[in-house]
Amino acid sequence: MKYIKQIFSSFLFIVFVLITTARQQNSQEILEWNSIRINNKLPLLCKKSDLFNLLGKPDKILDPQNLDICTSYFEKDFNYLVWGQSQFESTDSQVVISSIDIEKGIIKLFSPKITLDNSVTFEKIKQIFPKASKSAQEVIIDNKGKVLSIKIATSLKNSEDGWLLFFKAGKLVRVDYWIAC
Repeated sequence: MKYIKQIFSSFLFIVFVLITTARQQNSQEILEWNSIRINNKLPLLCKKSDLFNLLGKPDKILDPQNLDICTSYFEKDFNYLVWGQSQFESTDSQVVISSIDIEKGIIKLFSPKITLDNSVTFEKIKQIFPKASKSAQEVIIDNKGKVLSIKIATSLKNSEDGWLLFFKAGKLVRVDYWIAC
């Protein structure tokens, strides 16, 4: 009987630890990089040919040497591929998300927590990410003007990169993958 009590006590302790750990992870305000899919089909870092198959040929290709940028996802030479106001960094074979124009509705980002599309409101984001929402700031961005911006982490690890969500008139209009300079 003594061993049964010890086993039962150990079991309860393990269950408590697991529940507490799960709650702490769920309470973290993150949009996990590895869990997000472009139009629910492609990972954020994918083959260039796969993105072309999904979105068609880009509207234009920009050389970053002519732009004022401070850092890149890729350590080697890259270009920006542009569809409307959405941009991806591209090497010869790979592309990675940079800035997505949510307002047009062509590209959506799917995560287990939320689908980032043009139906998302700041009120909805406040429910899912209340801490980040409290730190919202007004900024001015290209092609959108004055917007409300919040930053959300991309993982549980301590990282300087993050998601910047931009809202105009209470609606999500753009999502940037931000990397510190």
